[in-house]
Amino acid sequence: MRHTQKRADARDCSTGEQKALLISIVLANAWLQKKRRDGIAPVLLLDEVAAHLDASRRTALFEEILALNGQAWLTGTDKSLFAPLLPHAQCFAVAAGSFVRQD
Repeated sequence: MRHTQKRADARDCSTGEQKALLISIVLANAWLQKKRRDGIAPVLLLDEVAAHLDASRRTALFEEILALNGQAWLTGTDKSLFAPLLPHAQCFAVAAGSFVRQD
């Protein structure tokens, strides 16, 4: 995999750039699946997806997920990283083995 703007192999990119490259592949596949399935987007399961992304990449990611107009489950340990998405999403915490809705 290559970072075309940097003209560098992924192995030579920062952790954030590597993660952004991988996320771009996942999102491109989701859009392809939506097209092939008559407009039905796949469910996205993205673990710790906001970690290692800068604010502009996180915002772009959240905008892309919202544009896909499907269901996405995102996990993370720092709720503040998801602030741009919170007006459009439900937030849950795991407590004592159960999901607890956060407001």
